[in-house]
Amino acid sequence: CYMAEAQTLCPDCQYKSACFEQLNVEELRFADKSKVQIRYKKGETIIKQGSFVTHVLYVKQGLVKIYKEHSKESNLIYDILPSGTLVGLSNLYYSETFQFSVAALAESAICSIDREVLEKLITDNGAFARSVMESINTELQHLRNKMVSLTHKQTRGKLADSLLYLAENVFLTNTFSSKLSRNDLAEFSGMSMMSVVRTLQEFIKRGYLEEREGKINILDMEALEQISQETF
Repeated sequence: CYMAEAQTLCPDCQYKSACFEQLNVEELRFADKSKVQIRYKKGETIIKQGSFVTHVLYVKQGLVKIYKEHSKESNLIYDILPSGTLVGLSNLYYSETFQFSVAALAESAICSIDREVLEKLITDNGAFARSVMESINTELQHLRNKMVSLTHKQTRGKLADSLLYLAENVFLTNTFSSKLSRNDLAEFSGMSMMSVVRTLQEFIKRGYLEEREGKINILDMEALEQISQETF
């Protein structure tokens, strides 16, 4: 189960998001009054689709997935988010309920910040508002790219896109711990789990990557980038 943690005051936190770097000490103290930090174990649900949007989340430490629940058998993972990421910004001024679920892919420390507090900070601080817009635009561009991948690429291109995204945007290295299960990778790529397994084996056989001791090592980024360009 999740555990409440000893609270670090926002002004003293060493893990501020880029958005919160735009706030002065008084604004950080204002945000801190509505903040709760909770630690979640791997696999635990952090937000349930359909629940009321009362807070925005900050991934202080860990790794989470954002996904659309379709059925008991299959979901669609929109994004994988590492430490330093705000979750739920797109719900501000838009919806009273979350249109997605969030779950921990690894043990994660999550800060929950009151929605109304963030909306007031956006109104009062232009630099903070601009940084929030930049974050939302980055999320929107990722979703546009994902839509192209899901609708216009074959299995090889879909999996190549996912591996490149994980290396370049999530783990920031070509060698990363395989925290995602085969099912997570399938739901992130819009593929069946068997297709993911077969395509991974093909990539390994061709020397594009290797998998060893729970880690994926991309050996040929250029090959994956070329595969990523393949369409129907």
